[in-house]
Amino acid sequence: MTIRGLGTPSTTALVISECQNGMTNPEHATNKPLVEQVTKRRTIDNIAELADALRQLGVPIVHCTVAAYPDYRGWRANSLLSGVFTKRPLVEGHPSVEIHPKLAPQPGDYRVHRHVGLTAFHATELDQLLRNLGVSSIIMTGVSVNVAVTGSSLEAVNRGFSVVVPEDCVAGATDETHDFMLAHITRLLATITTKDEIVSQLAAAVTA
Repeated sequence: MTIRGLGTPSTTALVISECQNGMTNPEHATNKPLVEQVTKRRTIDNIAELADALRQLGVPIVHCTVAAYPDYRGWRANSLLSGVFTKRPLVEGHPSVEIHPKLAPQPGDYRVHRHVGLTAFHATELDQLLRNLGVSSIIMTGVSVNVAVTGSSLEAVNRGFSVVVPEDCVAGATDETHDFMLAHITRLLATITTKDEIVSQLAAAVTA
């Protein structure tokens, strides 16, 4: 079955949201419930497999990360989540903000970093970068479906992009959150599918 909203390799990008040590790596966990979900679902391994396959097809890979300035200068705790952020060492230079080693950027990958806000498009060059690359379809992966993945999907749709979310390449803070968000919220913004289905369709587009 054709995946609605998925383009060809030349018009598609893989966006990896906040797969940083503090959120996804048990050795540096600052958000233990989320890390437990990521580990249970093999989210990092699945994203790594997807990224490797898409690189072979020429699809650009964009790593989106967040870290506050030292001492949280310029960061405003104007929401519950923003306030929680300041309770963790997610600041420039701390190991917790580095990208998970299994997803270390490869030559040709892109990294879009922000110091404020809760989603990948906010106060970053992500929109312009994707347009400059000729992208119209985004594969959104990473953490978490609670806010960043779903919020970034909404922002992408508002900017005219189509969004596809492989359910095996995202995670939420709990099983209930993951299932609820994908079933009732994210699916209104994006096509929910799997990494294998994405690779199959894009590979077929290359050989067509």
